[in-house]
Amino acid sequence: MKKTNKLNKVKFSESFFKISSENNHYEYEDIKPKTMIITNALKTLAIMCFAIVISLVFRKIGIHESNVIIVFILGVLFVSRNTVGYIYGIFAAIFGVLSFNYFFTVPYYSFLAYRADYPVTFIIMLIAAIITSTLTSRVKSQARISLLRENRMLILHKINKSLLQSKNKKQVVKFCGNDLVDMFDRTIMIASLNYENKLQSPKDYMTCGEDRLNIFQSDLEIIAVEKCFLSGRSVGVKGEIYLNSIGHYHPIKGQNKILGVIGIACVEGITLSKNEEILLDSVSSQIALAIEREDLYEKKRQINLETETERLRGNLLRSISHDLRTPLTGILGSVSTITDNYERLDNDTKKELLAIIYEDTSWLIHSVENILSMTRIDEGKLEIKKDIEVVEEIISESISRVKRFSGKHNIVVHLPECMVVLFVDGLLIEQVLINLIDNAIKYTQDDSIIEVKVVENEGNVIFEVSDNGKGIPQEDLKSIFDRFYTKSKGECLERRGIGLGLAICKSIIEGHGGSIEAMNNSSGGANFRFMLPVIRSEENGYKALDSNS
Repeated sequence: MKKTNKLNKVKFSESFFKISSENNHYEYEDIKPKTMIITNALKTLAIMCFAIVISLVFRKIGIHESNVIIVFILGVLFVSRNTVGYIYGIFAAIFGVLSFNYFFTVPYYSFLAYRADYPVTFIIMLIAAIITSTLTSRVKSQARISLLRENRMLILHKINKSLLQSKNKKQVVKFCGNDLVDMFDRTIMIASLNYENKLQSPKDYMTCGEDRLNIFQSDLEIIAVEKCFLSGRSVGVKGEIYLNSIGHYHPIKGQNKILGVIGIACVEGITLSKNEEILLDSVSSQIALAIEREDLYEKKRQINLETETERLRGNLLRSISHDLRTPLTGILGSVSTITDNYERLDNDTKKELLAIIYEDTSWLIHSVENILSMTRIDEGKLEIKKDIEVVEEIISESISRVKRFSGKHNIVVHLPECMVVLFVDGLLIEQVLINLIDNAIKYTQDDSIIEVKVVENEGNVIFEVSDNGKGIPQEDLKSIFDRFYTKSKGECLERRGIGLGLAICKSIIEGHGGSIEAMNNSSGGANFRFMLPVIRSEENGYKALDSNS
């Protein structure tokens, strides 16, 4: 089986390497020992016989015998070049000396030598041939080692690039599993710790076309994985702890603990070579570094999240304690006045004080609703329960809830002539409109006009809440939807709020797949616009559309 060494698929084994400069790449052949011996022996015999034939031709045309000696030394060189190990070169050297004595010394075709200088020639020829064979084999061995090291570095570089591209521990395991399959051409298993420091179920990665399912799921293999994890030593086939298992299991060692286990299938008795063991150890070290990096990142993220949560909680408590004090003080004062002077107060005064209590209580309820909504959003528990809703009814209900504390503000509504139906969570959209209208009431004068407008445009339903106040400062537009944004935007009588209303509006609208923006009108005043897409519920068969459609 002949394989070309490529970056994306390299298999290391104790193999016969064929080093070629053609196309600037290396090749190696994976040959069984018996086949390799026969192949090398035949190559040796063929090369030396060819050297004999050439030498006989030289003798026939009268070329001096010193050239014949060179031919035999070249034959030994070619044998060393095209075979594995020292033995074939040494055999070729002895064979060449005997052949030279048999074919090219007088008497021909005999191992006798009449001239006294022939034994010295034979010895020198043998030494030269053996040295040549030895040096050639050594160069080949060094080239093979260099090739192994080069391939190992390429593989480690490839894995390192994959690990750098991973964004979490799950991707680290996935990338490494696929790369290990390419390297070893075997089924791979990786079991890593989760963020609770518990060993997860193993993930299997199989080679293309392989049909060995669940080979790591037997009781023996599970025991081997646990032993490897607990002992921190290799277990199984050729492991430090021998176990008659199918796989070889190697621990992923971190600085202070074992981070997981890598399993490599050794079916049909095919064990790991020394080079594969070294490579596996190097790869496991890289995986350990990547996993520890992700663990540190997760810890840092958790710390930042907790810090941000504490900061937001502190801001919320400060805002609540400051902003709730005013309405609670007003309620307490009004109740105290009514209680202490009930008989002396006329009915109009009592009604006025009760109206103040009602207004402050409504504001408190609205604020508490916003706080609860933001808490549900932060915890991921904000449920969007969509149903068929009529836009006119949503706006009517929203205005009725804010009308009670709108004072002398004039709220004007513009609706399409035809009834518009949406598939949304009606209560949440009402909360958005209430927050936007309440925001306009707080930051405009009593005689201001607040417009609520609904239009349809290219499959979207657009809601607008605008006023004729002084608008939003340009530098504040980009942060208007941030939490706890309560910066004053003009000289108004009262601007109380905890700065959650617009942030909640953005979360609700984006949860419906829409968008919201704030801007200033050309004639002055602020304008808040949000769009909801016309969508279909596949389960219920509903679609936001005009009633005449």
